[in-house]
Amino acid sequence: MNVIPESLPANQPLAERYINDFASVSSLYNMNVSDPQTWIKRAEWLDQSKHSRIERGALVDCLTIYNRQYNNHEAVQQSLEALRTDEALVMVGGQQSGLFTGPLLVIYKVITLLTSAREASNRLQRPIVPVFWIAGEDHDWDEVNHTYLPDQDGAAVKIRLDHERGGHSPVSRTFINELNTEHILNQFESLLPDTANKNQWTQTLRNIMEQATDLSSAFAQQLGQLFGRFGLVLMDSDDAAIRRLEIPVFRQLIEHNDALTQAYVAAAEQVRQYGYEEQATVDEESANLFYIHSDEVYTNERLLLFKRNGLFTDRKGLVVFTKQELLTLLEQHPERFSNNVLTRPLMQDSLFPVLSTILGTGEIAYWALTKQAFPVLNMQMPPIVPRMLFTMVEEKVKILMQQYQLTFDDVRQRFDDIRQTWLSEQEDYHLEKRFTTFREQFQQLYAPFVDSLREIDPSLPHLGETTQHKIDLQIDYLYRKSQNAIARQHQTGLQRLDRIAYALYPFGKPQERTINSYYYLGRYGERWIDQLLTLEPDFNGSHRLVYL
Repeated sequence: MNVIPESLPANQPLAERYINDFASVSSLYNMNVSDPQTWIKRAEWLDQSKHSRIERGALVDCLTIYNRQYNNHEAVQQSLEALRTDEALVMVGGQQSGLFTGPLLVIYKVITLLTSAREASNRLQRPIVPVFWIAGEDHDWDEVNHTYLPDQDGAAVKIRLDHERGGHSPVSRTFINELNTEHILNQFESLLPDTANKNQWTQTLRNIMEQATDLSSAFAQQLGQLFGRFGLVLMDSDDAAIRRLEIPVFRQLIEHNDALTQAYVAAAEQVRQYGYEEQATVDEESANLFYIHSDEVYTNERLLLFKRNGLFTDRKGLVVFTKQELLTLLEQHPERFSNNVLTRPLMQDSLFPVLSTILGTGEIAYWALTKQAFPVLNMQMPPIVPRMLFTMVEEKVKILMQQYQLTFDDVRQRFDDIRQTWLSEQEDYHLEKRFTTFREQFQQLYAPFVDSLREIDPSLPHLGETTQHKIDLQIDYLYRKSQNAIARQHQTGLQRLDRIAYALYPFGKPQERTINSYYYLGRYGERWIDQLLTLEPDFNGSHRLVYL
């Protein structure tokens, strides 16, 4: 494994500034994780404020039950026992429950989490427990129900798990069964490359999906299988036992709702003053909480709450509560409550002594809206570690890049132009020049001829212009068909060229946002993960090419 730094701009301008020029946006965040003193200061604050968080022993009890079910490894139990002690702090990262672990970025987030926890533990000489927060309360089914694997030509093929409930219920409460999953397992197996590891992974996934009742539990088992041996602790944010522990925090979110809203609105204005768009919805009427509603029509419908005329309600008016009614329901049914993206950071820090949180670029951008909210609950925003970015380059792709003399930047920024130039250089018919000449000659003959028809009828030149437009379209059509014919003559060369783009930048997006991790697990086994974990942590969020 050879690792080479390679520029890849962040997809969020604010995150790009956070990573490359922290001082210019420091008022939107708390501390710069690149400063060696940051973790020392954060650890001191966490030690002083330990009594303000949820009782640690009760939290560990809940996590122990959950991890024994989905992530039962000795190293995980050791992490949990360490977490019982006041000495231990936590590094947290999280993601929605993606199908078959989702895109590669999920794996890279865990890699960042584990290596950062290891580095922090070495620096502070105290246990730092890695915790992965599975966002099971999220209800965006269309975001988590699919993944991509390359086909035999290298093109990414979508694998999608359809469900009649769509995207209304929390993912952890959207139940699946063998009828839902059999066809996607067959598709997955047909796409996974034929290697010595294929049978192991396909059978393991079949076993997990057959046992799973929802995507979150399947996701947990898959992450546990890959990372439990490194002591990664898993938590589902929709776990009913955890939710009961969170009652005091939800109570604060309800009682201080107006102050929190003011904090979010002020932060959004500050972000705009910096010249950026806020990356999460900030509404003066929003309660920034969800209520999970069921009745004769709806089952586990996750409703965003708003404050209107002193009442808490949803957009459709399906539920209406006074503040006291909401607080009473919280005590009786805490499982009906969940956070949105702006209150989830507050909940995370209320549960755990968070030394740092691992975030992708989109998350870094919207976390800027939360800094002023933390003090409302007597907390401080944690330092942010940008998730590490990788692009895997297999040997066959590297050889093709050398053959066509392409760099990663060529593929990312100008591949279509390079592809067209290459094709033009292959053909001996000089199509572009011939068609350009033909158009010029046609125009030279056609324009005077049409103009001469004015003597017969003044309206004829206008008709001639219309006719010319139709002829131009037919010439363009003939040109495209000629290009396609030449492309067929050079199909093998184009396929090899396209394979480079398919592999490194599918659909014009970073590889990590599309391709599923099991493609590389299938080809290289767990040693692929082991090797990534040997890399030095990068707290600057830079991108690296990994030559396999």
